[in-house]
Amino acid sequence: FSQCQAIHARTLLPCMDFPGVKMTYKASVTVPSWSTAIMSALSCGSVIDTDKTTFLFHQPTPIPAYLFAIVVAQLESRDLSSRVRVWSEPSMIEAAAYEFVDTEQYLSIAEEIAGMPYVWKRYDLLCLVPSFPYGGMENPCLTFVTPTLLAGDRSLTGVIAHEIAHSWTGNLVTNATWQHFWLNEGWTRWLESKILTKFSNNNHLVSHLNMISGNVHLKEDVQLLPPEYSRLVPLLEDGDPDDSFSSVPYEKGFQLLFFLEQMVGEAPFLSFFQSYLQKFKYSTVTSQQFQDYFCSMFPSAKDLVPWDAWFNEPGMPVVAPNFDDTFLRHATDLANRWIEVDHKFYAKETFAAHVIMPTEEEEGMDHWPTNQISCFLDELASICEKRGYALHVDTISRLGDKYQWKESKNSEILFRYCKLALSAGDERVLPIVVRFLTTQGRMKFVRPLYRALMESHKSLAVDTFLAHKNFYHPIAAKMLSKDLNLITLGGELVDSCSATSSKETKRLIAGAIMAGGAAVVAFVVLSLTRRKR
Repeated sequence: FSQCQAIHARTLLPCMDFPGVKMTYKASVTVPSWSTAIMSALSCGSVIDTDKTTFLFHQPTPIPAYLFAIVVAQLESRDLSSRVRVWSEPSMIEAAAYEFVDTEQYLSIAEEIAGMPYVWKRYDLLCLVPSFPYGGMENPCLTFVTPTLLAGDRSLTGVIAHEIAHSWTGNLVTNATWQHFWLNEGWTRWLESKILTKFSNNNHLVSHLNMISGNVHLKEDVQLLPPEYSRLVPLLEDGDPDDSFSSVPYEKGFQLLFFLEQMVGEAPFLSFFQSYLQKFKYSTVTSQQFQDYFCSMFPSAKDLVPWDAWFNEPGMPVVAPNFDDTFLRHATDLANRWIEVDHKFYAKETFAAHVIMPTEEEEGMDHWPTNQISCFLDELASICEKRGYALHVDTISRLGDKYQWKESKNSEILFRYCKLALSAGDERVLPIVVRFLTTQGRMKFVRPLYRALMESHKSLAVDTFLAHKNFYHPIAAKMLSKDLNLITLGGELVDSCSATSSKETKRLIAGAIMAGGAAVVAFVVLSLTRRKR
């Protein structure tokens, strides 16, 4: 499969690999008869030969090069509606069809909010292999999604709402350069929140939980990023746009739009959004053009909005968001009760067996959405950061046992639990962490988790990555190499401090793979231009 965002289309075909230029295309793809080819375009049929099949495609709507996509694999599909189909490898097709059954409803809601129809005609989903480095990729007519969304209870399908939103904000109206990436992602976060609110019968509390969780992610990224990359309009200069990838364009961009919406009112802002789509559709836009158009509809905003600070000041947004924290308060209250338990473990006031934990009746967690549980775990991490020390190992052990998070199929929850357990020094979580790191390659999870593992078990982190670097997508492998301070010597990646591996590390890696049954994935690579990397 291809992944052209941000500037990788040039490795596949001659093109202006730049979001400010759009193109239409036709394609003819010949593959072995056992495989299927699909693209970010409309299917024009196929021609079957003895041992091969030729698939024909046409994308009549102009797209930037980064939205060019092609996949060749043994695939199956299921129709979810007359214009929605889900694709995957045969082993995952039933799970994917079940998980993404609400896609047509999301799409219809998005059309209503945008005030204009879906122009791309088909909305197909491809559930990709575990090494796919992103949550989703909004290729027109063929959205890519990660299998880490397959929780079995449809609790993580908000990502589908996000990718559908891109059909208007990003694909139809596109950032002119990667410096203005927030106009793709900030607007998409805003439209995603509107879709999910309407889908949940106008329960805005659920969407505000997403916003609060996103703000936590933003704070974490701002602490790690160089100042020039924490600006809403970053200073990319000659750098690779992938190097600046973070939650900043998503969450900081969304928070600017949320601020403007609160300033002018929800209904006027919706009218502005629909007008913005009409004015810039099939075209590109810069931050200055956005500002000018907004001020043309709301003249007072020229002086009331600190535009320069929003666009150019590094760090957190200049205006703190006013999110509804009703659901967050429940999560915070429960986190504080667990911190009381933690204090008892540290104070050794009583034997561990006699420490009284919150009851199920007090918690009500069985009825919490995933983001509320995520906020609970984030709050525990925040309290530990503020007080300057991690949870006691007995506390994290009780949490893991009580809620069975070690076996969780929900990637968002398992990720947060692993980070807390690592910081607490719970050695029993190491095989679980290694298994999670080596059975999926989503950068949202693997990059922070590798960094956390580096702090407590550096050799294990480095050796795990080196042993599995070919599993990860090249984009993820590049970023992980930087995170782990690896350098290239003699054509091989090695630890910049030490190139040795301990027997204990190898034993842990082997044990984790045996326990988790790490998948071996065979890839069919189709390239129009072959390049040695």
